[in-house]
Amino acid sequence: MLNSEVIQNRNLEREDVNGRVYPFVKWVGGKQALAPTLVSYFPKKFNNYFEPFLGGGSVLLTVLPDQAYTSDQNSWLIDTYKAIKENWKAVAKALDGLENTKESFLKIRKVQPETLTLTKRAAHFIYLNKTCFRGLFRVNQQGQFNVPYGEYDRRYYSPENLESVSKALQHVNFQCCDFEETATQAKKGDFVYFDPPYFKLGGYSDFNRYTASQFREMDHVRLASLCNELDAVGVKWAVSNSDTQLIRTLFAGYKFAEISARREINLKSQSRSVVELLIMNY
Repeated sequence: MLNSEVIQNRNLEREDVNGRVYPFVKWVGGKQALAPTLVSYFPKKFNNYFEPFLGGGSVLLTVLPDQAYTSDQNSWLIDTYKAIKENWKAVAKALDGLENTKESFLKIRKVQPETLTLTKRAAHFIYLNKTCFRGLFRVNQQGQFNVPYGEYDRRYYSPENLESVSKALQHVNFQCCDFEETATQAKKGDFVYFDPPYFKLGGYSDFNRYTASQFREMDHVRLASLCNELDAVGVKWAVSNSDTQLIRTLFAGYKFAEISARREINLKSQSRSVVELLIMNY
């Protein structure tokens, strides 16, 4: 275990966007703006790349590893990745047939994704994400998508980017499972990036209605314990999380980089600028 060390944000200039692959969905806690800065802290060399909390995939699409193992507990999201990897043109064609009206939105929102083909399931996921209020993916305790219509006049996808995403996913393996199941597959020389639902004061994550379950304090304890186990066998890892006393205590002895970030989902603009942590064992 490393001695505790605080590293200030490097404030790197954003890289030239030409050629970058962007996420196809908006995701609460997504790292699109931060991804180049975060990746600059990652090891320069590693074998396999693991990302157990995949979400919108901003970091994965910035790293573009030769071999990746990813997962998320949101089965609808994972199915959408699989569909785009398999046949992005079919997903695009299905999206082209969906109307951006409140009537269509409410009708599509009622459809259970498991009743659809993989292609239509992916199209419905992207459509709802792009047309719902603030692009907020949220489900109730029954796992049903329940965000209201957003009335946005914008296209659902970029054909060029969706094709680029599909190409980038060809060497990515997807699982729908708990983060431990994915991360414990890592071996010495591999690298794991964890981006869990952030912890906040009160014991709950900042936003964690991606699935019917919640990510609670004991899950953060479980994550820290897993990181200790990975460190002991020579697996390098980095964890993004909130700058709170619990997180600093759980990961005491490792390196902390303080990263300036913005939370665009926050309606109060003065509350959007925050400092979060990137914790590393290397």
